[in-house]
Amino acid sequence: MGKSTLSTLNYSSVEQHLDNYLPCCTLKWRQGQLFVSVGQQSEQPHISAFESEQQLVECLKQSPVRLVRLDPTLGETVLKRWADACEQANKPVFLQGTIQKLHRRQSQSSCQGKQWIDWIAAFVLLIALSPIMLAAAILMYVYSPGAIFSRQWHISRRGKLFRLLKFRTTVANDDSRSTLLIRWMCKYNVDELPELLNVLRGEISLMDSHPLTLSEGVRFGY
Repeated sequence: MGKSTLSTLNYSSVEQHLDNYLPCCTLKWRQGQLFVSVGQQSEQPHISAFESEQQLVECLKQSPVRLVRLDPTLGETVLKRWADACEQANKPVFLQGTIQKLHRRQSQSSCQGKQWIDWIAAFVLLIALSPIMLAAAILMYVYSPGAIFSRQWHISRRGKLFRLLKFRTTVANDDSRSTLLIRWMCKYNVDELPELLNVLRGEISLMDSHPLTLSEGVRFGY
């Protein structure tokens, strides 16, 4: 396993002590995978802080890595920044840990059978419930100005980070109509219907418990 400096990725190392976009991180390379952990005070190569998200995105785009694995000890804020950058650079990103090892023990045939059931059920439900989803989206557009959907980072059963799609449930400007609409959506779980798209993408399962949020993954050490 080798290590790399920021300059190896075609950027010069810039030391900053305040308002860094990312803190010092240690990078390790192995078979096309980039392992990112907390930088330590040592003589080993490391990368200095990036000044902006775009700098990190361009760095990842120019790198030959196939996927990125993040250490939970980086903290939620730093993990989100890496995840956002990996998303823009089209690099799959995973959280290192032990949970995904448990799922590897399941037989491949049982996993495939479960996935087919998920796809078929999610497809049928999506068609059946699409009028409700459309109505909810229109009502939110009219009575709750702002983004219709929320896309928060969650952790799949194999450790991959993904955006869980839901209807937004935050109230804008304390509007009573918006509050009533969102309460109704939460009461009947309408806000969770867009998650069917995540099921179709194979990111979550209808038969599993709700995926961990990024903050939960950090808190539990994943």
